[in-house]
Amino acid sequence: MKKQKNSSQKLKNFASVLSVSWMVFMIFHVIFTGKIPLWNFFGNIPTFLMVIIPIAFLLAEIVLRRRKQKIALLIVPVISLALGITQFDVNVYAFVKRDVPVVARKEIKVFNWNTECWDQHKDKDEFYAFMKRHDADVYILQEHLHGTINWDDPKSDKSNQDIDKSKLFRICTAVPGFPLHYLAIDDSERIKEEFPDYYFTINKQFVVISRYPITKSHLDVSDQYAITDIDVEGMKLRLFNVHMLLHVEPGNPFVPYFYEALDRRFEARELAFNNLMNDIEKTDVPYVISGDFNTTKALGVMSPLLREHIDAVQYSKDLIPLTFEYLGLKAWRFDYVLLPKAYKDMQVVCFENIDQEGLSDHDAQYFVIGIENNRSVLLADSE
Repeated sequence: MKKQKNSSQKLKNFASVLSVSWMVFMIFHVIFTGKIPLWNFFGNIPTFLMVIIPIAFLLAEIVLRRRKQKIALLIVPVISLALGITQFDVNVYAFVKRDVPVVARKEIKVFNWNTECWDQHKDKDEFYAFMKRHDADVYILQEHLHGTINWDDPKSDKSNQDIDKSKLFRICTAVPGFPLHYLAIDDSERIKEEFPDYYFTINKQFVVISRYPITKSHLDVSDQYAITDIDVEGMKLRLFNVHMLLHVEPGNPFVPYFYEALDRRFEARELAFNNLMNDIEKTDVPYVISGDFNTTKALGVMSPLLREHIDAVQYSKDLIPLTFEYLGLKAWRFDYVLLPKAYKDMQVVCFENIDQEGLSDHDAQYFVIGIENNRSVLLADSE
Protein backbone atom coordinates (compact mmCIF):
# COMPACT_ATOMS: atom_id res chain seq x y z
CA MET A 1 0.00 0.00 0.00
CA LYS A 2 2.81 2.35 0.95
CA LYS A 3 4.66 1.49 -2.28
CA GLN A 4 1.54 2.29 -4.30
CA LYS A 5 1.17 5.60 -2.46
CA ASN A 6 4.82 6.53 -3.21
CA SER A 7 4.35 5.70 -6.90
CA SER A 8 1.23 7.87 -7.01
CA GLN A 9 3.10 10.76 -5.38
CA LYS A 10 5.98 10.43 -7.82
CA LEU A 11 3.52 10.61 -10.71
CA LYS A 12 1.96 13.76 -9.26
CA ASN A 13 5.36 15.36 -8.73
CA PHE A 14 6.48 14.44 -12.24
CA ALA A 15 3.32 15.96 -13.75
CA SER A 16 3.88 19.14 -11.71
CA VAL A 17 7.51 19.43 -12.84
CA LEU A 18 6.46 19.06 -16.46
CA SER A 19 3.70 21.62 -16.03
CA VAL A 20 6.02 24.18 -14.43
CA SER A 21 8.69 23.52 -17.08
CA TRP A 22 6.16 24.13 -19.85
CA MET A 23 5.03 27.38 -18.23
CA VAL A 24 8.64 28.59 -17.99
CA PHE A 25 9.19 27.61 -21.64
CA MET A 26 6.09 29.54 -22.73
CA ILE A 27 7.20 32.66 -20.83
CA PHE A 28 10.59 32.56 -22.56
CA HIS A 29 8.91 31.79 -25.88
CA VAL A 30 6.63 34.83 -25.72
CA ILE A 31 9.58 37.06 -24.75
CA PHE A 32 12.23 35.76 -27.18
CA THR A 33 10.45 34.39 -30.23
CA GLY A 34 11.30 36.35 -33.36
CA LYS A 35 14.03 38.24 -31.49
CA ILE A 36 16.77 35.65 -30.94
CA PRO A 37 17.95 33.34 -33.77
CA LEU A 38 18.23 30.23 -31.59
CA TRP A 39 14.68 30.63 -30.30
CA ASN A 40 13.34 30.52 -33.86
CA PHE A 41 14.07 26.81 -33.73
CA PHE A 42 10.99 26.45 -31.51
CA GLY A 43 8.90 28.19 -34.15
CA ASN A 44 8.42 24.71 -35.61
CA ILE A 45 5.94 23.86 -32.84
CA PRO A 46 2.39 23.82 -34.29
CA THR A 47 0.47 26.62 -32.59
CA PHE A 48 -2.46 24.38 -31.58
CA LEU A 49 -0.09 22.34 -29.37
CA MET A 50 0.48 25.49 -27.32
CA VAL A 51 -3.16 25.21 -26.26
CA ILE A 52 -3.53 21.42 -26.14
CA ILE A 53 -0.48 20.84 -23.89
CA PRO A 54 -1.53 23.20 -21.04
CA ILE A 55 -5.09 21.82 -21.22
CA ALA A 56 -3.61 18.33 -20.73
CA PHE A 57 -1.64 19.57 -17.70
CA LEU A 58 -4.74 21.28 -16.35
CA LEU A 59 -6.77 18.07 -16.58
CA ALA A 60 -3.91 16.10 -15.01
CA GLU A 61 -3.83 18.43 -12.00
CA ILE A 62 -7.61 18.13 -11.58
CA VAL A 63 -7.52 14.32 -11.73
CA LEU A 64 -4.37 13.69 -9.69
CA ARG A 65 -4.73 16.19 -6.86
CA ARG A 66 -6.93 16.30 -3.82
CA ARG A 67 -9.57 19.01 -3.64
CA LYS A 68 -7.67 21.18 -1.12
CA GLN A 69 -4.54 21.12 -3.24
CA LYS A 70 -6.17 21.94 -6.55
CA ILE A 71 -6.66 25.70 -6.57
CA ALA A 72 -3.02 26.71 -6.07
CA LEU A 73 -1.69 24.04 -8.43
CA LEU A 74 -4.09 24.99 -11.20
CA ILE A 75 -2.47 28.41 -11.50
CA VAL A 76 0.53 27.08 -13.43
CA PRO A 77 -1.35 25.39 -16.31
CA VAL A 78 -3.82 28.29 -16.43
CA ILE A 79 -0.94 30.72 -16.98
CA SER A 80 0.47 28.40 -19.66
CA LEU A 81 -2.93 28.22 -21.32
CA ALA A 82 -3.32 32.01 -21.31
CA LEU A 83 0.10 32.38 -22.96
CA GLY A 84 -0.68 29.60 -25.46
CA ILE A 85 -3.89 31.28 -26.55
CA THR A 86 -1.90 34.38 -27.55
CA GLN A 87 0.15 32.17 -29.92
CA PHE A 88 -2.71 30.04 -31.26
CA ASP A 89 -3.63 30.56 -34.92
CA VAL A 90 -7.39 30.17 -34.80
CA ASN A 91 -10.00 31.76 -37.07
CA VAL A 92 -12.66 33.01 -34.66
CA TYR A 93 -14.77 34.10 -37.64
CA ALA A 94 -15.11 30.56 -39.03
CA PHE A 95 -18.76 30.24 -38.08
CA VAL A 96 -19.67 33.89 -38.55
CA LYS A 97 -21.21 35.01 -41.81
CA ARG A 98 -19.17 37.95 -43.07
CA ASP A 99 -21.36 40.35 -45.03
CA VAL A 100 -19.54 42.21 -47.78
CA PRO A 101 -20.90 45.73 -48.39
CA VAL A 102 -22.61 46.12 -51.72
CA VAL A 103 -20.62 48.71 -53.65
CA ALA A 104 -20.03 49.55 -57.29
CA ARG A 105 -16.89 47.50 -57.56
CA LYS A 106 -14.66 45.49 -59.80
CA GLU A 107 -14.26 41.91 -58.55
CA ILE A 108 -10.86 40.32 -59.10
CA LYS A 109 -10.24 36.58 -58.73
CA VAL A 110 -6.76 35.85 -57.34
CA PHE A 111 -4.84 32.60 -56.94
CA ASN A 112 -1.77 32.51 -54.66
CA TRP A 113 0.51 29.46 -54.46
CA ASN A 114 3.96 28.33 -53.43
CA THR A 115 4.51 25.76 -56.18
CA GLU A 116 7.38 23.87 -54.47
CA CYS A 117 10.05 24.08 -57.15
CA TRP A 118 7.59 24.78 -60.00
CA ASP A 119 7.15 21.69 -62.21
CA GLN A 120 10.08 19.68 -60.81
CA HIS A 121 9.24 16.02 -60.03
CA LYS A 122 5.62 16.42 -61.15
CA ASP A 123 3.51 16.06 -64.28
CA LYS A 124 3.74 19.39 -66.08
CA ASP A 125 0.29 19.11 -67.63
CA GLU A 126 -1.29 18.42 -64.23
CA PHE A 127 0.68 21.31 -62.74
CA TYR A 128 -0.76 23.84 -65.18
CA ALA A 129 -4.21 22.24 -65.21
CA PHE A 130 -4.43 22.68 -61.43
CA MET A 131 -3.87 26.41 -61.74
CA LYS A 132 -6.05 26.97 -64.79
CA ARG A 133 -8.96 25.09 -63.23
CA HIS A 134 -9.55 28.04 -60.92
CA ASP A 135 -9.77 30.55 -63.78
CA ALA A 136 -8.21 33.39 -61.79
CA ASP A 137 -7.70 36.90 -63.09
CA VAL A 138 -4.35 37.10 -61.30
CA TYR A 139 -1.94 34.30 -60.35
CA ILE A 140 0.64 35.11 -57.67
CA LEU A 141 3.22 32.32 -57.61
CA GLN A 142 6.42 31.48 -55.76
CA GLU A 143 9.34 29.07 -56.35
CA HIS A 144 9.80 29.43 -60.09
CA LEU A 145 13.01 27.42 -59.70
CA HIS A 146 14.30 23.88 -59.28
CA GLY A 147 16.04 22.52 -56.22
CA THR A 148 19.21 20.49 -55.97
CA ILE A 149 18.56 19.26 -52.42
CA ASN A 150 15.94 16.82 -51.21
CA TRP A 151 15.24 18.34 -47.78
CA ASP A 152 13.74 15.07 -46.56
CA ASP A 153 17.22 13.64 -47.14
CA PRO A 154 19.71 16.57 -47.30
CA LYS A 155 22.65 14.23 -48.03
CA SER A 156 21.17 13.46 -51.44
CA ASP A 157 22.86 16.49 -53.00
CA LYS A 158 22.14 16.53 -56.74
CA SER A 159 24.37 19.52 -57.53
CA ASN A 160 27.16 17.20 -58.74
CA GLN A 161 24.93 15.43 -61.21
CA ASP A 162 24.39 16.31 -64.85
CA ILE A 163 23.05 19.87 -64.49
CA ASP A 164 24.10 23.21 -65.88
CA LYS A 165 26.27 24.59 -63.07
CA SER A 166 26.03 28.09 -64.57
CA LYS A 167 22.35 28.17 -63.57
CA LEU A 168 22.96 27.43 -59.90
CA PHE A 169 22.13 30.35 -57.61
CA ARG A 170 21.77 31.37 -53.97
CA ILE A 171 18.27 31.84 -52.63
CA CYS A 172 19.44 35.07 -50.95
CA THR A 173 22.37 37.27 -51.99
CA ALA A 174 21.84 40.16 -49.56
CA VAL A 175 23.36 38.15 -46.71
CA PRO A 176 26.57 36.21 -47.48
CA GLY A 177 26.97 32.49 -46.92
CA PHE A 178 23.90 30.93 -48.55
CA PRO A 179 24.85 27.83 -50.58
CA LEU A 180 24.12 27.21 -54.27
CA HIS A 181 21.11 24.99 -53.64
CA TYR A 182 18.82 26.20 -56.44
CA LEU A 183 18.70 26.04 -60.21
CA ALA A 184 17.36 28.94 -62.29
CA ILE A 185 14.68 28.02 -64.84
CA ASP A 186 12.73 29.91 -67.49
CA ASP A 187 9.25 28.58 -68.22
CA SER A 188 8.16 31.65 -70.18
CA GLU A 189 7.19 29.79 -73.33
CA ARG A 190 4.93 27.36 -71.47
CA ILE A 191 3.34 30.22 -69.52
CA LYS A 192 2.56 31.99 -72.83
CA GLU A 193 1.09 28.78 -74.20
CA GLU A 194 -1.07 28.05 -71.15
CA PHE A 195 -2.19 31.65 -70.53
CA PRO A 196 -2.41 33.21 -74.01
CA ASP A 197 -4.63 36.13 -72.99
CA TYR A 198 -2.59 37.10 -69.94
CA TYR A 199 0.37 39.33 -69.17
CA PHE A 200 3.12 37.94 -66.97
CA THR A 201 6.32 38.94 -65.22
CA ILE A 202 9.11 36.88 -63.67
CA ASN A 203 11.43 38.20 -60.97
CA LYS A 204 13.79 35.36 -60.12
CA GLN A 205 11.53 32.88 -58.26
CA PHE A 206 8.46 35.17 -58.27
CA VAL A 207 5.84 35.02 -61.01
CA VAL A 208 2.69 37.08 -61.58
CA ILE A 209 0.32 36.11 -64.39
CA SER A 210 -2.43 38.68 -64.92
CA ARG A 211 -5.38 39.38 -67.20
CA TYR A 212 -4.69 43.05 -66.48
CA PRO A 213 -1.66 44.91 -67.87
CA ILE A 214 1.45 44.85 -65.70
CA THR A 215 2.87 48.36 -65.45
CA LYS A 216 5.85 47.83 -63.11
CA SER A 217 7.59 44.95 -61.39
CA HIS A 218 10.80 44.51 -59.41
CA LEU A 219 12.49 42.26 -56.88
CA ASP A 220 13.41 43.55 -53.43
CA VAL A 221 17.11 43.48 -52.54
CA SER A 222 16.35 40.87 -49.87
CA ASP A 223 15.33 38.41 -52.65
CA GLN A 224 12.31 37.48 -50.51
CA TYR A 225 9.50 39.40 -52.17
CA ALA A 226 8.65 41.13 -55.44
CA ILE A 227 6.41 44.14 -56.06
CA THR A 228 4.17 44.18 -59.13
CA ASP A 229 1.73 46.92 -60.18
CA ILE A 230 -1.22 46.05 -62.41
CA ASP A 231 -3.68 48.34 -64.17
CA VAL A 232 -7.23 47.24 -63.34
CA GLU A 233 -9.31 49.25 -65.81
CA GLY A 234 -7.59 52.50 -64.94
CA MET A 235 -6.96 51.70 -61.27
CA LYS A 236 -3.58 50.73 -59.88
CA LEU A 237 -3.39 47.64 -57.72
CA ARG A 238 -0.07 46.73 -56.12
CA LEU A 239 0.84 43.10 -55.42
CA PHE A 240 3.41 42.13 -52.83
CA ASN A 241 4.46 38.58 -53.79
CA VAL A 242 6.19 37.13 -50.73
CA HIS A 243 8.38 34.13 -50.03
CA MET A 244 10.31 34.59 -46.81
CA LEU A 245 13.15 32.21 -46.06
CA LEU A 246 12.42 29.34 -43.72
CA HIS A 247 13.72 30.27 -40.26
CA VAL A 248 15.73 27.04 -39.97
CA GLU A 249 17.72 25.07 -42.53
CA PRO A 250 16.79 21.38 -42.27
CA GLY A 251 19.79 19.35 -41.23
CA ASN A 252 21.82 18.00 -38.34
CA PRO A 253 21.41 20.23 -35.21
CA PHE A 254 24.56 18.74 -33.67
CA VAL A 255 27.01 20.41 -36.06
CA PRO A 256 28.12 24.10 -36.11
CA TYR A 257 26.77 24.66 -39.64
CA PHE A 258 23.18 24.30 -38.39
CA TYR A 259 23.58 27.28 -36.04
CA GLU A 260 25.50 29.34 -38.60
CA ALA A 261 22.55 28.83 -40.97
CA LEU A 262 20.12 29.75 -38.17
CA ASP A 263 21.91 33.10 -37.64
CA ARG A 264 22.20 33.75 -41.37
CA ARG A 265 18.52 33.10 -41.97
CA PHE A 266 17.51 35.25 -39.00
CA GLU A 267 19.49 38.19 -40.43
CA ALA A 268 18.06 37.71 -43.93
CA ARG A 269 14.48 37.40 -42.69
CA GLU A 270 14.84 40.49 -40.51
CA LEU A 271 16.05 42.46 -43.54
CA ALA A 272 13.11 41.24 -45.65
CA PHE A 273 10.43 41.96 -43.04
CA ASN A 274 11.85 45.44 -42.42
CA ASN A 275 12.00 46.19 -46.15
CA LEU A 276 8.47 44.91 -46.64
CA MET A 277 7.12 47.12 -43.84
CA ASN A 278 8.94 50.15 -45.28
CA ASP A 279 7.59 49.50 -48.79
CA ILE A 280 4.07 49.11 -47.42
CA GLU A 281 4.32 52.42 -45.55
CA LYS A 282 5.35 54.14 -48.79
CA THR A 283 2.45 52.63 -50.76
CA ASP A 284 -0.47 55.01 -51.27
CA VAL A 285 -2.62 52.83 -53.55
CA PRO A 286 -4.67 49.68 -52.87
CA TYR A 287 -2.51 46.62 -52.44
CA VAL A 288 -2.55 42.92 -51.63
CA ILE A 289 0.15 41.05 -49.72
CA SER A 290 0.19 37.32 -50.36
CA GLY A 291 2.59 34.43 -50.34
CA ASP A 292 4.58 32.03 -48.21
CA PHE A 293 5.89 33.75 -45.08
CA ASN A 294 7.42 30.56 -43.63
CA THR A 295 6.10 31.87 -40.34
CA THR A 296 3.46 30.82 -37.85
CA LYS A 297 1.76 33.37 -35.63
CA ALA A 298 3.88 31.99 -32.76
CA LEU A 299 7.07 33.38 -34.32
CA GLY A 300 6.00 36.94 -33.51
CA VAL A 301 7.24 38.61 -36.69
CA MET A 302 3.78 38.54 -38.30
CA SER A 303 2.27 40.67 -35.51
CA PRO A 304 2.95 44.13 -37.08
CA LEU A 305 1.48 43.00 -40.41
CA LEU A 306 -1.57 41.39 -38.81
CA ARG A 307 -2.29 44.50 -36.73
CA GLU A 308 -2.45 46.76 -39.78
CA HIS A 309 -4.14 44.39 -42.23
CA ILE A 310 -7.20 42.26 -42.73
CA ASP A 311 -6.27 38.59 -42.60
CA ALA A 312 -8.30 37.17 -45.50
CA VAL A 313 -8.61 33.77 -43.77
CA GLN A 314 -11.33 35.44 -41.68
CA TYR A 315 -13.57 35.02 -44.74
CA SER A 316 -13.05 31.25 -44.86
CA LYS A 317 -14.64 28.40 -42.92
CA ASP A 318 -11.28 27.14 -41.62
CA LEU A 319 -11.37 27.14 -37.81
CA ILE A 320 -7.67 26.24 -37.56
CA PRO A 321 -6.07 27.28 -40.88
CA LEU A 322 -3.26 24.94 -41.95
CA THR A 323 -1.46 25.34 -45.28
CA PHE A 324 1.94 23.63 -45.06
CA GLU A 325 2.63 19.90 -45.12
CA TYR A 326 5.85 18.21 -44.03
CA LEU A 327 6.41 14.44 -44.14
CA GLY A 328 2.68 13.97 -44.66
CA LEU A 329 1.74 16.09 -41.63
CA LYS A 330 -0.22 19.30 -42.19
CA ALA A 331 0.15 21.23 -38.94
CA TRP A 332 1.21 24.80 -39.80
CA ARG A 333 -0.06 27.91 -41.56
CA PHE A 334 2.75 29.60 -43.46
CA ASP A 335 0.69 31.18 -46.25
CA TYR A 336 -1.18 34.45 -45.75
CA VAL A 337 -3.28 36.89 -47.75
CA LEU A 338 -3.46 40.39 -46.25
CA LEU A 339 -5.36 43.51 -47.30
CA PRO A 340 -4.88 46.99 -45.81
CA LYS A 341 -7.45 48.09 -43.24
CA ALA A 342 -6.95 51.67 -44.37
CA TYR A 343 -8.61 51.14 -47.78
CA LYS A 344 -12.34 50.94 -47.12
CA ASP A 345 -13.04 50.76 -50.86
CA MET A 346 -11.41 47.31 -51.11
CA GLN A 347 -12.96 44.21 -49.52
CA VAL A 348 -12.49 40.46 -49.40
CA VAL A 349 -15.48 38.87 -51.13
CA CYS A 350 -14.49 35.26 -50.43
CA PHE A 351 -11.43 33.20 -49.46
CA GLU A 352 -10.49 29.53 -49.54
CA ASN A 353 -7.41 27.44 -48.82
CA ILE A 354 -7.25 24.85 -51.63
CA ASP A 355 -5.70 21.41 -51.29
CA GLN A 356 -2.62 21.20 -53.51
CA GLU A 357 -3.48 17.67 -54.76
CA GLY A 358 0.04 16.35 -54.23
CA LEU A 359 1.63 19.03 -56.42
CA SER A 360 3.32 21.02 -53.63
CA ASP A 361 3.95 21.08 -49.91
CA HIS A 362 1.79 24.23 -49.71
CA ASP A 363 -1.93 24.59 -50.24
CA ALA A 364 -3.02 27.33 -52.60
CA GLN A 365 -5.19 30.31 -51.69
CA TYR A 366 -8.09 31.35 -53.90
CA PHE A 367 -9.76 34.63 -53.05
CA VAL A 368 -11.86 37.33 -54.63
CA ILE A 369 -11.42 41.01 -53.81
CA GLY A 370 -13.82 43.80 -54.66
CA ILE A 371 -12.46 47.26 -55.43
CA GLU A 372 -14.81 50.21 -55.55
CA ASN A 373 -14.51 52.29 -58.69
CA ASN A 374 -12.89 55.14 -56.79
CA ARG A 375 -11.21 57.86 -58.81
CA SER A 376 -8.71 58.45 -55.98
CA VAL A 377 -6.87 55.30 -57.01
CA LEU A 378 -6.63 56.09 -60.70
CA LEU A 379 -3.29 55.36 -62.25
CA ALA A 380 -2.87 58.98 -63.32
CA ASP A 381 -3.29 60.20 -59.73
CA SER A 382 -0.88 57.74 -58.18
CA GLU A 383 2.12 58.11 -60.48
